[in-house]
Amino acid sequence: MVYCGKPSRGCQMCRTRRIKCDETKPTCNQCAKSRRVCPGYKDDFDLVFRNETRVTERRARKSLDGKKANHQIMIPNQETVFRSGSLIAPDSNTETRITRTSPMALSVPVEQQAPCFFLSNFVLSPTDDKDTPRGYFDFLVPLMKSETPDSHLALAFSAAAMASMSNRPDTRMRGDIRQMAVAQYTKALKATNIALQSPRSQKTDQTLAAILMLGFFETITSENNSATAWYSHVDGAVQLVRMRGQKQLRTKVGQGLFQVVRTQMVINCMTSNKMPKGGADWWTSDIKDDLAAPITKMKILIAELRVEMNHTLNNHSRTPEYFQEVLGLMRRAAAIEQGYQAWEASLPGWWRPKTVAWVDNTAGLDLRKSEVCPGKIETHHNIWVSVIWNHARVLRIACSGVLVRCAAWMCSPVDYRTTPEYAHATRLCVDLITDIISSVPYHLGWDFGKGSALASADMAGFEAGLEAFHKPKPINGFFALWPLFVVSTADYATDSQRLWAKSRLNHIADILGMNHAKVLAGFQLRIPSMLIRRDNIGRQPIPSRGIPQVYTPPSLNPPPSYPQDVNNNFSTNANAVPPGIGQEREYTLNPLQQRALMQQEIFEKERLSLLSKASGEQGETIERLMARYLQV
Repeated sequence: MVYCGKPSRGCQMCRTRRIKCDETKPTCNQCAKSRRVCPGYKDDFDLVFRNETRVTERRARKSLDGKKANHQIMIPNQETVFRSGSLIAPDSNTETRITRTSPMALSVPVEQQAPCFFLSNFVLSPTDDKDTPRGYFDFLVPLMKSETPDSHLALAFSAAAMASMSNRPDTRMRGDIRQMAVAQYTKALKATNIALQSPRSQKTDQTLAAILMLGFFETITSENNSATAWYSHVDGAVQLVRMRGQKQLRTKVGQGLFQVVRTQMVINCMTSNKMPKGGADWWTSDIKDDLAAPITKMKILIAELRVEMNHTLNNHSRTPEYFQEVLGLMRRAAAIEQGYQAWEASLPGWWRPKTVAWVDNTAGLDLRKSEVCPGKIETHHNIWVSVIWNHARVLRIACSGVLVRCAAWMCSPVDYRTTPEYAHATRLCVDLITDIISSVPYHLGWDFGKGSALASADMAGFEAGLEAFHKPKPINGFFALWPLFVVSTADYATDSQRLWAKSRLNHIADILGMNHAKVLAGFQLRIPSMLIRRDNIGRQPIPSRGIPQVYTPPSLNPPPSYPQDVNNNFSTNANAVPPGIGQEREYTLNPLQQRALMQQEIFEKERLSLLSKASGEQGETIERLMARYLQV
C-alpha cells in the first residue's frame, strides 16, 4: 500500500473541483453556493487506511510513456539523424542534451548514440567568415542522408563512430563496444573493396568518404608503433582524388573531401618521406584567394624538398659534383622561408594570435599533469586560424631542418653545431616551439577558474566561447597531434617542454580518445640530430685535391709544411710528396673557411670548364688569352 501524504478531509465534490472545502457538516457551503448536491465526507477510518496504489501506478505509467516519447525524439537512430537535419546539429553537445532531458539515456543502444556523439565531437562545420570558411568532415551530413545502413560509407562511419564512443573515459572498459566497432570496420573494408572494383562507384564521393573514415578509425584505435594501415588508407585516398580530377571541385562536398585528403597527404609525406603526387599547383588550385593558400602550397613544396634532400644526402658521396646540388637545396629552403615572411607581412591584424595570459614557472608545477606550460598563452580568431598558424610553424621548423642537414653534410666531419645555419635554426626554432606550446591550451582547454588572467579574456573567437574553452572537442585534439609531435621530437625543445608535449599527447589519448596520440608520445626521436647521424653513415671521404679532409683545431697541430732537412732547409728530394696528394691533409680552418674553400674550388672548376669551351680546346695559350678578355 502506497502512502501519498496527509489526506484531504474535504467533500468529494470539492476535491473533484479542486477547490478548498470549508468542511461544514452535513453539507459544505461551497456546494450550497454553487447549488450542487454535496456527497458528504469520508469516514476517518477510510481516510487513514486508504489504498492508492493503483492510482499511483497509473500516474507513473502515464509519466513513463511521456518520457519514452521524448526520449525517442531526442535520441533518433542513425538514419533519422541524417535524413532530418533539424533534429541534431553537427556542432551541438548531444551528450549534455541527453543527460538534461532524459533519464533513460543510459538504456539507449550504442548504435543510436554513436552517430550523434561523432557528429557533435568530430565534425567541424564551416564558419560564416568568408576568410576562413573551411570545415572538417562536414561532408558526412549531406552524404549520409541518402545512404542505406549496409552501404560501405554507412559501415565505415558506424565503425569510426563506435570506436570514438569506446574510447571515452566512461566507456573505455566496455569491450563490447570495441568489438562492435571492429566488426563494423571489417564489414566496411569488404564493402569498400567491392566498391573500388566497380567502375561506377570507385570515383564517387561516398567511396572517397568511406576511405577517409577507415583511415580515421585507425587514428582513433591504433595501439602499436606502426601507422602502416593509416598510410595505406591515405595513399588510397590520394590516388582516388587524382583519378577524380578537377571536376570534383565543382561541388561543396567534393571540395570538403579534397581539402581533408590534401591535409592528410601533407602529413603523410612529411612523416614518411614520400613525394607528393601532382605537385603544389595541382593541390592548391581550389584556394587561390584564400589567406591560407600560400602556407598550403609551401607545405607541399617543403615535402618535395625533403624527399629530394634525403635522396641526395643518403645516396651520394661528398664530392664537388654534388656540392652544387646541395647548395641548390639550401637556396630552395631559404626561398620558402622568404615566402613565409612575405605571407606573414600581408596578414590582417585579426588573423594574428593574441596573447591573453602569462604563466610563471612555479616550483610545485607538475608538467605531466599541467594543462599549460610556463610561458605565454595565445588565442586565435577561430580554430582553423590556429591550425594554419601551427602548420606554418611546423613548416618553418622543417625548413630549418633542411638547412642544418645540408650544412652538416657539407662541413662533415666538422661538428655541424658550429655552423651559422645551426645557430640561426636554434634561435628561430626555440621561438617557434614556444609559439606552438602557447596555442595548445586553445585547442585542449584550460580550467583556469576564477581570478585567473583568462577569466576576463576575450574568448569570443572560440567555437562556443568560454564554455567550449573548458570542454574542448576531440577534433581539436586531432588538430594538435602533429604540432605536439614535432615539439616532442625537436632538438631545440627543452626537457620540460618535451615532457609537457608528451603529457598533452597522452591527455589527447586518454581523455579525448585519440589512441594514435599515445603512439606518437612513445617515440624517442631527436630531429634533426638523428637524421644527420644517419646521413653520415657510410660516407666516403672527398678524393679531390685541395678540399679539406680533416679539421683540426689550431691549438693542437701546427700548420702543414713541406718536409725539411736537419738544417731547416726545404728538402729537394724528388721523392718528397706535397701534402694532399696521396695522403690525408690537416687544416687549421674553421667550418666557415672550409666551406668557402669548397665553394672556391667548385667555382674554379666551372671557370676552367667555361674557358675550355670558349677556346675550343686549342691549348693553354688560347685559354689564357680568353681569360684576359672574358674576365671569368
